Amino acid sequence: MFIDFDGVLHPAGGSVGACLPFEWLSDLKALLSAHPPVRIVVHSSWRLTYPHEEIREFLSGLNAVDMDIVGPGEKRQAITAYLSVHPEIESGLVIDDEPSEFPVEFPLQVVACDPATGISCQYVQNQVTAWLNHTKPIPLDGEKLSGSAW
Repeated sequence: MFIDFDGVLHPAGGSVGACLPFEWLSDLKALLSAHPPVRIVVHSSWRLTYPHEEIREFLSGLNAVDMDIVGPGEKRQAITAYLSVHPEIESGLVIDDEPSEFPVEFPLQVVACDPATGISCQYVQNQVTAWLNHTKPIPLDGEKLSGSAW
């Protein structure tokens, strides 16, 4: 699961301090807690400003088997490069408030958030839950399951 921060985990735009950073993280945590752990990969522009350890700390407590961060570059190119280095990823989900950055032929499902409501929106939560319901559990021994999402 590839996630953005602004417009997904808290409202995008507005004046500094107008919203609580990560105010909808609990919504994502609730969605993930009912499913097997998934790999969370951050593609937010925050990755260019904050140290990776701090970004991982922002997301601590999520039901994730692994947490990672894409490399530099525009979101689409960074995710595509990440996928090329991780061929074990057979399917994935991108949650972002700027779906125009991802062409129709993009290889992963893209869930578009309203930047004012992000993942707190029931429609977005339904889309994430539908994707999670079709993922297979990650083996405890770390071996890849045939057809697994990660």
